[in-house]
Amino acid sequence: MPSQRPAPSRSPLNNDMLVRGVILALIGLILIIAPHFMGNSPTRDLFTHAQIPAWFSLVLGLAFMGQYAKQRLKDKRD
Repeated sequence: MPSQRPAPSRSPLNNDMLVRGVILALIGLILIIAPHFMGNSPTRDLFTHAQIPAWFSLVLGLAFMGQYAKQRLKDKRD
């Protein structure tokens, strides 16, 4: 009985987009949430001062994942 594998995506860069999006979103979430669970320390101050890049990372990661989903839907229609 032959196994049915999903058809490979047209571009390997499309899968890279998903991986990059997930990594960036996780980094952003960690940087945003971590100071709430840390005690007073210089490391907490670093995380607190990194809020703007953290939000940028989160938004960029979500945008990459959105691009991946958009491309995947487009490939399914074709």
